[in-house]
Amino acid sequence: MSRLTSVMTVFMLLLFSIAAQGAVIHYEQNFDFLKDGDAEQDGWATGPPATVNEKPTTITSEVFHGDSGKSMQVDPMQVVVRDFDPIIKSGVHFLSLWFRYELQNVSDDKLFIYMGGEIKEWAGGPVCYVGGGSDPNKVTVYNGGTATPVGDDNLLVGEWQHFFEVIDVDNQTIDVYVDDELVAENFLWRNPTNHKGLGWLMLGFDRGVATIGYYDDIMFGEGNEIIQAVAPEGKIASTWGYLKKIR
Repeated sequence: MSRLTSVMTVFMLLLFSIAAQGAVIHYEQNFDFLKDGDAEQDGWATGPPATVNEKPTTITSEVFHGDSGKSMQVDPMQVVVRDFDPIIKSGVHFLSLWFRYELQNVSDDKLFIYMGGEIKEWAGGPVCYVGGGSDPNKVTVYNGGTATPVGDDNLLVGEWQHFFEVIDVDNQTIDVYVDDELVAENFLWRNPTNHKGLGWLMLGFDRGVATIGYYDDIMFGEGNEIIQAVAPEGKIASTWGYLKKIR
């Protein structure tokens, strides 16, 4: 079988698998095919709600989730935002990503996981962060206007962990899982008045004193579970995302 035929076979298998499961993936990125350096690539950019003093986070090939690849590294004063067009205004959706937190017992260094609608502001809709805050060894989830550390001391310093968020846009609630453990259920959006949908995702941190951590393998899609299309060669959804980019 020729190389072209093999590639087309993998492509079609993935296509049929995705279609059969009815998956809608709004955005997917494992950073492996981005350039090392500034993360202002693939739609990521600096800007509100972060201030002009922040720099873009960076793409690095030195640390990654899995056997090979790249990740998004967050150093002090580094924030990026990615817009989604059109804004998602109804339904149930999920955000899945892997994070690696590098600090312990540091109250003011955290990894943002902020989302919002048309308005870009700190008081977003679904708002979570890793580390920092009143309990620096936990993930914190906003329940309405209250920042709430959730779960046990669930941060494993210097190790990759899975963050999974189920977002109900109609009811403006979120469920959050850390390493497949439910740590927040039916939490309210931080600022539901200003945020009626999902139009942007912000990652990074606007302060800090050292390398704070990393993100990798982001998937934002419809429904409440990750849909992974597996081909005989063991390719998963990240491969599907890359094939879509190079068609």
